[in-house]
Amino acid sequence: VEPGGGACALSPQVLVCPGNGGAVTALGAADGKERWKVPGRGEGLRSAPQYPAVVGDTAYVTGPDGVVAYGLADGKERRRVPGPGGDWAVKGTDLRDGVLYSTYVNVRDERTGLVTAVRLRDGKELWRSPLDGLPEQPVAGAGRVFVPVGTAPVALDARTGKVAARGAEYCGGFVVHGKSGTVLCSARQDGTVGVLDARTLRTVRTLGSGVAAGPAVNDAGLVALVDAEGTLFAYDLESGRERWRVAGASADRVHLAGDRVVTTDEDEIRTYPAAGPFLSTGEEEYAVYRLSLPTGFASEVAGEPLVAGGAAFLPLPGGLVVSGYLP
Repeated sequence: VEPGGGACALSPQVLVCPGNGGAVTALGAADGKERWKVPGRGEGLRSAPQYPAVVGDTAYVTGPDGVVAYGLADGKERRRVPGPGGDWAVKGTDLRDGVLYSTYVNVRDERTGLVTAVRLRDGKELWRSPLDGLPEQPVAGAGRVFVPVGTAPVALDARTGKVAARGAEYCGGFVVHGKSGTVLCSARQDGTVGVLDARTLRTVRTLGSGVAAGPAVNDAGLVALVDAEGTLFAYDLESGRERWRVAGASADRVHLAGDRVVTTDEDEIRTYPAAGPFLSTGEEEYAVYRLSLPTGFASEVAGEPLVAGGAAFLPLPGGLVVSGYLP
């Protein structure tokens, strides 16, 4: 695929992977063979890979020219929703309830940002909201769009784009618990994960210390993260109580898939039972899948894995996608 290492999206039969400058590659999910490809515009520094929103038989990709819709079967362009203009570079996107939320940075003044909401079924822009700082990846959930902006995050009303709350502490990224609406804040300056009130963005409690990967959270309220010492922790979201921990789990990414905790780094995928990795004998229960990379290909950083149906798809920054069944 095109270099970049952005997160891929999966339809039942097609894996869609983005690249720099608006590039898109579609692969057969079962065999990895290329179905179609759209090259990038050579503006990689201004337009990093963005998650392709797959809805029905269409893939929507945000790039230098705005939101472009491609047919999943043939890659033909179906529709284009213009972006905010040449002064803006897309920073991140998130899809929720058929609406694609995108953040942009102003490349002219390098001080301001923008958030837009586009309804995909008809290509209508619902709103756009200016920001007084540089935004990062948006996350939509609980009726809000959460955006890290400069030294403090903001929460926008998902219907109107108006500012609903401003946080008081730095937050590098968000994860929203779908069932309760609780917000998790990552990359805090103190190295913890913050549990925030979605309405006010106030910190309710913190989890972990020296966090290097995560957090991930499932519907049951299990929060998983990995610290800088390579210890995998599982916490209860509601109470903050530690459920279990296991050492020797150094990872770049952590995810929850079904009844498994999945960790990945540059050369392997590990899975642990979400209920706890300890057998009655005291031994640890986990499985390892080591990535088999082509000769001469090295990846220093793991891509954003996609886990679905017992399989994992791992896009690597150098332009390679590795797939396999979860161990």
